[in-house]
Amino acid sequence: MTTNPIPQPHSGAIVSEGLMPPGTCVGLDAQFEAPGAKQPAPAIPRALRILLLDDDIHFAKALKQFFERMGHHPAVAHRGCEAMRLLEDQRFHVALVDIDLPDTTGFKVMADALVQGKLRGTKIIFCSGDGSEERVAMAGEFPGSRFLPKPFDLKDLSELIRQILQS
Repeated sequence: MTTNPIPQPHSGAIVSEGLMPPGTCVGLDAQFEAPGAKQPAPAIPRALRILLLDDDIHFAKALKQFFERMGHHPAVAHRGCEAMRLLEDQRFHVALVDIDLPDTTGFKVMADALVQGKLRGTKIIFCSGDGSEERVAMAGEFPGSRFLPKPFDLKDLSELIRQILQS
């Protein structure tokens, strides 16, 4: 007879590597706690309107759910043209912008929006898996913007949002 021990709380990461066939969707909705583990993401003091521009549909959905649980109002775009339409109709406190998009770059979208006056009061966080010095420098050319390398911890994202809203 084989017995399986009851899992004990632990901290760590779940990593998936390899190629998945097109159309494969993997989801994980779990909470892990352990003594001495990282504390939850710090609360942002008010409900924010947040533009999420990322071509990774699953990543954007996860971020949208995270922000909604925190009481914020995220709007998602997966292409630059979708983001520009959202910026036509709404003002955002924060824009979390992926740099590499299918139809353009996040830098171009934000530059166009800035020239058209659609970013008044919007704090920009550029994010990318490519954290090269060139990318970080380009992000720094936008007033008050920051660069956050992917992958990132949600606690770090929340803390960065708190910081840029105070600056």
